[in-house]
Amino acid sequence: MTTDVYAGKDLGTLDLTITDEMVQHYIKGLDEPNPWYTTTSPFGGPVAPVIVYQDADSQFKGWYLDNLFGNLWRRQEWEIYAPTRVGQTLRCSARVAERYRRRDRDVVAQEMWVRDEAGHLIAHSVHHQSFLAEQTSGEVTLRDPASKEGARQHVEPSGEPLSLELRKTLSEAMCNDFFYRSRNYHNDKAASQELGFGDTVIGGRMTLSCVTELLTRHFGRGFYLGGRLDVKFTNVLWPDEPFTTRGIITGRSAEGGQTRAEVTVFCEKADGTKIIVANASALESC
Repeated sequence: MTTDVYAGKDLGTLDLTITDEMVQHYIKGLDEPNPWYTTTSPFGGPVAPVIVYQDADSQFKGWYLDNLFGNLWRRQEWEIYAPTRVGQTLRCSARVAERYRRRDRDVVAQEMWVRDEAGHLIAHSVHHQSFLAEQTSGEVTLRDPASKEGARQHVEPSGEPLSLELRKTLSEAMCNDFFYRSRNYHNDKAASQELGFGDTVIGGRMTLSCVTELLTRHFGRGFYLGGRLDVKFTNVLWPDEPFTTRGIITGRSAEGGQTRAEVTVFCEKADGTKIIVANASALESC
């Protein structure tokens, strides 16, 4: 029930084992054949994609609100401390960190900690999921991209553009591969229409993964050992819409004898509409 979702609610713990199947579906779903995931890496042997376990937060019960009609990701925060590997079992724990109102939506923020078998912290995340407060049927009205802060006419920060960009078009077949363990509004058009959307909604986990892939390619070890993300989902992406993920280094600071680079990352459609605006950072020369 909605009244049971409150700040501080303990959601318990669960164990998650990273499997080769998870990694292979990630690679195929995003078309990201990074050799670090299958052959070798600077960590000695292959490592899993940096937050391949990200859907663990969805396995916790008791934090979604009753009205699922039109629900969308709003924001995702990550702190990353160590790589993981196929065969490794992780212990995840979670709680409701916050519940707040944003225009016509109620937002629940779920906080999750991911630890290895020895109890060492692997990652920490906060997942902000938004739920329509009143509407329960019909068609979801999405805000005009031009009216949304940071969504279209975002002022470009000054800085050093990353030397590479990711250009992708995510198809329904790729969504099926990525979300292979369930049918939902990210890979089932009928399910999406039941929730008020005209077409399948490309999952935020897929576009978020494009951000982490860009940062993995650029920073390598420094993202696995000290990556930080604050990702805001500013518009919906539909199947077969081309988009580009790019970044700009906006500053650097000293941290524990190393250098941390601050990065602004955009995922944007061909017409310039931003679907993600993110603040990120990673260690350089790690």
